Amino acid sequence: MKNYIFTMFMVAVFSSALYAQNESNPWGITVGTNTVDLYQTGIFAKEDLSISPNFSYLEISRYIGSGFSVDLAGTINNIDRISGADDLYYGLDLGTSLTSREVIDLGNFESILRTGLGYVGGLSGISSESEDFFTVYAGAGINYWFNDALALSVKTTYKMYTREFDGLISNDDGGRHHFQHLAGLTFAFGDGDKDRDGVKDSVDECPEVPGLESLNGCPDDDGDGIKNSDDDCPMTAGLAALNGCPDADGDGIKDTDDDCPKEAGVAALNGCPDADGDGIKDADDACPNAAGSKAMNGCPDADGDGLADKDDKCPAVAGPASNNGCPEYPLSMLVDYDINFDLEKYNIDATDVQRLSTVIKVLLANSDANISIEGHADNTGEESFNNPLSNNRASSIKDYLVNVGIDAGRLSTKAFGESMPKASNDTEEGRAINRRVEFKVVN
Repeated sequence: MKNYIFTMFMVAVFSSALYAQNESNPWGITVGTNTVDLYQTGIFAKEDLSISPNFSYLEISRYIGSGFSVDLAGTINNIDRISGADDLYYGLDLGTSLTSREVIDLGNFESILRTGLGYVGGLSGISSESEDFFTVYAGAGINYWFNDALALSVKTTYKMYTREFDGLISNDDGGRHHFQHLAGLTFAFGDGDKDRDGVKDSVDECPEVPGLESLNGCPDDDGDGIKNSDDDCPMTAGLAALNGCPDADGDGIKDTDDDCPKEAGVAALNGCPDADGDGIKDADDACPNAAGSKAMNGCPDADGDGLADKDDKCPAVAGPASNNGCPEYPLSMLVDYDINFDLEKYNIDATDVQRLSTVIKVLLANSDANISIEGHADNTGEESFNNPLSNNRASSIKDYLVNVGIDAGRLSTKAFGESMPKASNDTEEGRAINRRVEFKVVN
């Protein structure tokens, strides 16, 4: 008996693996010992207990689902505790068992209910009739699972004979019934499920870790449909295209690599936005909506004078910073740039265009200055003719300046006719000087 107990203990200690008889481990074998209780003097009275100290109980079971198993068990014993009896008892039982595991989780424990039909033989010494009987049995028990493959199983079964014993056994039912107590080790086997996730080890890509059937038994802690082993961000739900990492701003760059995870950006700038497309992220761009250069902190410098357009009073004309980006064309230069016209004419010729180019530079260099364009005529002809002529001369100059980009709001016109000669009208040279347009600063 001591060797038997020691053997069972060592098997329990050194067995490995999983957790109970189920779909993954459908087959079970139980080996152990049994005790027959004929309860002549009372239930569980030691005088009635025929105990088999050796391996005398073998059961094969097959799990069929929903907690049910089909069982086939065989036992042997020696009935020697009853006066006048020394019989080899043997029994064969076929039935079904129901465990509690599908209903309630008791940890390593599970309760058992069992019933079925049996056959008992070897009772000739205590029966006046045939030594073999068919039985109907019912019982209960408990399993303690050390792991998925090994359990300690203890059961008791009440067997009811279909034929009665004689008076040698005087229990309440005339000797038809008896108890049989069973104890042993149950070994569950089949296609195992080490991690208890319901996915068989043969198809479980992560057999050591509980997972999902949809992911072949692998875990998905963040629930994004990507197994942890393939998920660069296993604790945060993300996108398959980004190996399971999130992309809060939807720019195609995973948040862990995105310097601006809340704003959609470009890969070249580690996920930060660049509204003007100049290669400088908006956070570092002094002019985020106008393309510029790194040298200008992202601001444009249209005239290339080293002064950003936003700080350049003459953004279209290069000039030194000392003059706010404007060329050094003072307004006083306009005094020397009258535009002269042929007799009775107000059209602009090539010579006028050349002189006006300097006027334009002065106006660009002094972008906050407003100019009055004043038209004049000589005394040739009537005043009624000269007044509109001088007005046309001023207007033609204004139109030209506006066409080349000078703001019309900066320009006004006046017509003086022949009333303000600059030279004597007594000579041809003087009259040519008087046929003119002058520029005056008005602010």
